[in-house]
Amino acid sequence: MLLIPFIVFVTCLLLTYALFLFTSRGSDKKRAPLNERLAEAIRSSAHSGDAEVQLAREELLSEIPWLNRSLVKLELVSKLKRMIDQADVNITVMRLLLFSAMAGVLAFLAVSMVSQSYLLMSVFGFIAGSLPILHVIGKRKKRMKRFLQLLPDALDLMSRGLSAGHAFTEALHMVAAEMPEPIATEFRKTYEEQNLGLSLKLALENLVHRMPLLDLRMCITAILIQRETGGNLSEILDNLAHVVRERFKILRQARVHTAHGRFTGYVLLGLPAFLAVALSYINPDLMGLLFRERIGQMMLITAMVLQAVGYVWIRKVIKIEV
Repeated sequence: MLLIPFIVFVTCLLLTYALFLFTSRGSDKKRAPLNERLAEAIRSSAHSGDAEVQLAREELLSEIPWLNRSLVKLELVSKLKRMIDQADVNITVMRLLLFSAMAGVLAFLAVSMVSQSYLLMSVFGFIAGSLPILHVIGKRKKRMKRFLQLLPDALDLMSRGLSAGHAFTEALHMVAAEMPEPIATEFRKTYEEQNLGLSLKLALENLVHRMPLLDLRMCITAILIQRETGGNLSEILDNLAHVVRERFKILRQARVHTAHGRFTGYVLLGLPAFLAVALSYINPDLMGLLFRERIGQMMLITAMVLQAVGYVWIRKVIKIEV
């Protein structure tokens, strides 16, 4: 009889994850009307000398006003908001926390149908509750990696634009107009910020703040130094693009040499789970002891902790800084 409530809670948990993935899709469709309004404001200010355009940045952490004012004061919440922005996920901090809490509660109740151990229920609840946040972290990492892959082509495009006689701001606009996402979005924000009155130095520093990448910071530092000391900016951008590409080449070679270690980590992480499912199908009474008996529950928790520690350790060993 306990199997039916367990299936119900697991189904609700999966529906919660599906709703989270649906509501946290990329914000391109919602960004398009804002870009149109911003472009219209820029055109209006260009035709009217007396008109002033202000670029307001509203940090919306929750749709409830009093809760939003309270969350703004918390540093941890601000870091979470920055992570969401860097991942380009269309969700507020409060919604993300609510999805995590709902997933954790549903997993806690689902495990309570097959085990009476509060420790085991808490562990599975914590794992389920952390999955939405891990999803945002994964999206952020993927977007950062894609940005870094497109950075050399963007530097080449800016260099060619400068060689053709365009200003540096027009070179930024060329990247925003011709390059794919996500680099086009970030350079478009930089172009619009300086176009609306922000100094170019602050606009470039905001770009580094939004995309905290070592290669990008190196490029922005070189550009700012050139603007203060002089020099051939087109040649500097060509050299930066060459350096970034060579760094990618070394990283790919490092991944080839560490492929065996990564595969070993995946096998060691997935093998116990595969064996647990297989043994549950072959002899469910024997595997049921792990969930019913106190010592079995402790063994499960210890095994999961050791698995996590082992996987993190393997990742640390095969990670090579370039």
